[in-house]
Amino acid sequence: MDTFLSPISWFILVFVGVLLMIIAYFLFTMKGRKTGNAKYLPKGKPGAPGVCPICCTVLKKDEQLKTKVYPSEGTDRLCSIYGCPHCYPIVEPDADRFCPVCKAPVPTDSYLIARLFDRGKKDRHVHILGCRVCRHA
Repeated sequence: MDTFLSPISWFILVFVGVLLMIIAYFLFTMKGRKTGNAKYLPKGKPGAPGVCPICCTVLKKDEQLKTKVYPSEGTDRLCSIYGCPHCYPIVEPDADRFCPVCKAPVPTDSYLIARLFDRGKKDRHVHILGCRVCRHA
C-alpha cells in the first residue's frame, strides 16, 4: 500500500486550502467594514440631553463633555464647556464647532460660558450664556 498521494490529490488539497484562505480573508475583512472604518457622527438637536452643545454630536454612554466648574457659594456655579471627545481637543472632520447663542464658529482653544444649577445630587441644569466672543461683546 502506497502512503504518498497522487499529484491530482495534492492539487485538490492545495486548491481547497487556497479557497478556504480566500473565504476566511473576505469574512474577516467584511466584518471590519460593517463596523465602520469611516466614522459617522449622529447629530442631535442643540440643547437636548446627551448632545454636545458645541458640535451637536449625540454622545455615547461612555462619552462625557470636557468642562471646568468654578466654585461658588450659591446654587448656581460658573462653568466652562470645552467640548466632547469628537470636538475637543482634536476636531473630527464631521464635528463643526459653533456657539449655540450667536452661531459663530468656536475655535479649538476656546470654550462656552455657562451656568450650572444644582437642584439635587443627580439633577443638574446647564444654561449656556454664550462663547467668549458674544459673551464679552
